[in-house]
Amino acid sequence: MKRPKVMVPQKIAQEGIERLEQAGLEVVYSSKPVTDVVTEVPEDCDAILIRTAKLGRQVIEQCPNLRVIARHGIGVDNIDIDAATEKGIYVTNVPRSNVNSVAEHAVGMMISLAHHIVKADKELRKGRFEVRNLFIGTELSGKTLGLIGCGNIGRLVAKKCAAGLDMNVIVYDPYVKEIGMAGVSLVDSIDEILTESDFISLHVPYLPEMHHFINADAFKKMKNSAYLINCARGGLVDEDALYHAIKNGEIAGAGFDVFAAEPAPSEHALWELEQVIVTPHMAAHSAEAMIRMAVGAADEIIAVLNGQEPMHCVNKNNIARV
Repeated sequence: MKRPKVMVPQKIAQEGIERLEQAGLEVVYSSKPVTDVVTEVPEDCDAILIRTAKLGRQVIEQCPNLRVIARHGIGVDNIDIDAATEKGIYVTNVPRSNVNSVAEHAVGMMISLAHHIVKADKELRKGRFEVRNLFIGTELSGKTLGLIGCGNIGRLVAKKCAAGLDMNVIVYDPYVKEIGMAGVSLVDSIDEILTESDFISLHVPYLPEMHHFINADAFKKMKNSAYLINCARGGLVDEDALYHAIKNGEIAGAGFDVFAAEPAPSEHALWELEQVIVTPHMAAHSAEAMIRMAVGAADEIIAVLNGQEPMHCVNKNNIARV
């Protein structure tokens, strides 16, 4: 009897591969490295376990046996969900697998910016010990953190900053009616976040209507001393406007893990600014989170191929109407 076939285009933690193989599934890999886009998969594959590469309609439609596309992570904007739904293919994710890793990364960026850690590191390596008297940091205690979006990651950032760093945390999220957390309160508008916060951290998905919702007008409303953190999705922030806002002193700086174009270009205006710290979309990449994402995605595939409902399906209701 033919074993169900699972395509894994990009490398995942071995624990995920072992989970699939222990379930009796055949795991197949790409013949050449995949970074940006999945261009080919076996036509007889039953499942695809996808990480960050884009999976489009053409590839989805060439696989008549495909039953589930499991996202290794939270966001599913790299998958053509409409194409999958039209074919009755489940699209799943693992929404809590990398929450702590991303939350820690966002908090780490705040601390690094507030205490000039990256700048001081670069200068000390040049032998400039005297910069200790130039880079005077600011404490996070007592400062206001504004969160735009309060899902799993946002809530954990709020908890770490309110309880652990003694920050005042304000949150804007139209889908959240109450917080129930000491030191954290809801506000009625994004404008309140922009005008009141010393640090602003984004925790919303990318949707077309959210494109560049942090723009030149938004930067003009922020404090000159404020920092912007984006470990959510590229495209939410107008990067050209961000460059000019920092260059003109409208805000103090930024920490970015995500960019409108990924891989980020080797030459980018933001790279010129010492008030900006950047990482290559790696906030979710702790060893622990990588295992949780791989195993969680594998478990969703196993469930579907065994005739069970997946635990976290982003298009389940739409499939039912197809």
